[in-house]
Amino acid sequence: MRKGYNIVAFGKEVDKVLTAFKQTLPDSVQLYRITDQPKVVQKSVSSFLRDLLISMIVVIVVMLLLFPIRTALIASSGLPVCTAVSIGLMYLFGIELNTVTLAALIVVLGMIVDDSIINIDGYIDKLSQGYEPFDAAVSSAKELFMPMFIATAAIACMFFPMTRIITGPLGEFVQLFPWTVAFSLMSSLAYAMLVIPSLEILFIKPETDQPKHNGFVKAQMRFFNFLQGLYDKMQSHCFKHPHFTIGLGLGSIALGVLMFLALNVQMMPMAERDCFAVEIRLPEGSSLEATTRVSDSLQALMLADKRVTSVTAFIGESAPRFHTTYSPSIPAKNLSQLIVNTTSKQTTEALLKEWDDKYSYYFPEAHVRFRQMDYQAVSTPVEIYVYGDDYTKTAPIAQQIKDYMLTLNKELRWVHTDYDEQLPSVKVTMKPEECARLGLTKGILSLDLATTLNGQPLTTVWEGDRGIPVKLYSKQNYDPNDYESVQNQLIPTMVPGTNVPLRQVADISPEWHPAQLVHRNGKNVVTVAADMKFWKPQTVSMKKIQTYIDTEIRPNLPEGVSIEYGGLSSLNTNVIPQLLKSLIAAILVLLVFLVAYFKKMNLAVLTLGSSTLCMFGAFFGEWIFGLDFGMTSLLGVVSLIGIVMRNGIVMYEYAETLRFDEGLPVKEAAMKAGSRRMRPIFLTSATTALGVLPMIITRNPLWMPMGVVICFGVVLSMVIILAVMPVMYWQIFRKNKA
Repeated sequence: MRKGYNIVAFGKEVDKVLTAFKQTLPDSVQLYRITDQPKVVQKSVSSFLRDLLISMIVVIVVMLLLFPIRTALIASSGLPVCTAVSIGLMYLFGIELNTVTLAALIVVLGMIVDDSIINIDGYIDKLSQGYEPFDAAVSSAKELFMPMFIATAAIACMFFPMTRIITGPLGEFVQLFPWTVAFSLMSSLAYAMLVIPSLEILFIKPETDQPKHNGFVKAQMRFFNFLQGLYDKMQSHCFKHPHFTIGLGLGSIALGVLMFLALNVQMMPMAERDCFAVEIRLPEGSSLEATTRVSDSLQALMLADKRVTSVTAFIGESAPRFHTTYSPSIPAKNLSQLIVNTTSKQTTEALLKEWDDKYSYYFPEAHVRFRQMDYQAVSTPVEIYVYGDDYTKTAPIAQQIKDYMLTLNKELRWVHTDYDEQLPSVKVTMKPEECARLGLTKGILSLDLATTLNGQPLTTVWEGDRGIPVKLYSKQNYDPNDYESVQNQLIPTMVPGTNVPLRQVADISPEWHPAQLVHRNGKNVVTVAADMKFWKPQTVSMKKIQTYIDTEIRPNLPEGVSIEYGGLSSLNTNVIPQLLKSLIAAILVLLVFLVAYFKKMNLAVLTLGSSTLCMFGAFFGEWIFGLDFGMTSLLGVVSLIGIVMRNGIVMYEYAETLRFDEGLPVKEAAMKAGSRRMRPIFLTSATTALGVLPMIITRNPLWMPMGVVICFGVVLSMVIILAVMPVMYWQIFRKNKA
């Protein structure tokens, strides 16, 4: 679909055209849909809208459980308002509403209420100090505006560098994510500063003016008193053992790094579809009739299964592009493609696993390849390129690599090279004396053989934009695949009325040659390729192959021969540096905001460094769920760093105020800042973590990693942050005088 157009609306227009067209068809003709991308998009968007609504409800319920009812309703009132404002801004700026932007809205739901929670918490604290409601609201807003603005603006801006650093399909994927986050967070800040203070004054009164607490409110108070007491005890222990506490924080970072290294890296996952593709390939030179026989047989076997709703065959060609990363194949007589529709996404996975083992080599003369739709722009996940000008050197090396890969039969399938197939041919060597006696030349002999065996092109007839070649064939009936038939072919001579068999004027011998000679970047190459067994990680198998090549192949490579890696390895090699640059750029953006706000490099670096404490929780979540680290995982990590950095700003800003405005010692200021900010950090962490639960529960392979990273990262890092960050502040600034 072209940019700026609505594919769902386009699908409805197509439905109208098809409905009208059906009325003109006879009863014996029926129309079937092979694929329906508008329907896929509509289902996906509807699912995300449902998850967005569920996330809102979850966040509101969490706030009702953790806050007094008036406070909860005031804070949560910003959810629908800010979401509506964000969608309105997206519409004004021409930003599409798709799965990426909807995912961004879900991710920031918990963050939307953060500013309101922090503001309300500050207001309640002012009331407890004896402020009048109006003065408390104004004082709280003024006091918290700058740290909240810096934190919100930093999170909103940290995603933008990746839109310029990451290229290709992944770059297109993340283009709209930063804008959605920015619109949502800035609207939430405006709401917290402009609307929340008025609501505070109207509905949240000083403790003396409040009615008597009911049982639920008392239970809330007991819970937070217990939580506060538990934290104060933990904090006291941490300050008694500062080196152990900081070591614990550093250990969590190291453990997080080790968990990350243990994860499988795959930028994009498989796509959840109720259809899949089947590619049938016969040996080069096979006839269209042979391909049709195999295709029809497999089609009949599939249709016998009630889990299959339809099978569409493309014989001699492939289907037009119906999935973004699934490229059509070059038409060939030995190729057939089937598009198989199933009853559900779960059925698709079950059939792929069952039929891959059953039908891949079911037909002796053909290979059947089952393809699940994915978001990876590669033809095969495992590819090794053997470069060299001499095929007598490169082909044996490729075969040696292939032989090793065949031993990994529990991980790999369809191990092959593009040099495997050898085509049979006939070498015709003219007999000079006999040809001269009969007046035959090389040109005459070549023309006659071509006319008899393959047809001689005469012209092209055009039907619209479709060209139909016209060929001239000899009336002689010879089978080009029969060696005896070829050598007995009659050749006309210059002697009128005299034809002689080909064997009389030429020596004929059988030969074999490669079906194709592949070039890559202008160089001769033999490619060894393989698919992965379904749901097997590519990186594990690739490490084994690379180890084998480095130890057994490279030391003995002939001169002029080189080896490179393609497939997902090449894709990751190109993309991972871009992801690292994006992460570094996001951190630099945060550093600029922190330095501008604190005007202290050491405090800015401390705040930014504290954000690495989230690594353990993020990668622990991915590890226990067995998820791959991919593009959405990175978005989750960047979001998580911003969330933790916001907590650091709020805590350290209060510690600085206690030191320089109230003259408290560094240790006391650090302890009081941690104790005072524990409750808002706990509340904002709870809403953020639970807000992404629908992403995890639905188990969407594309967005579940992001939800897991944010949920586990926020929850587990909250404990580490509240324990370690005050101690780190004390240790770094203990020699400084207030």
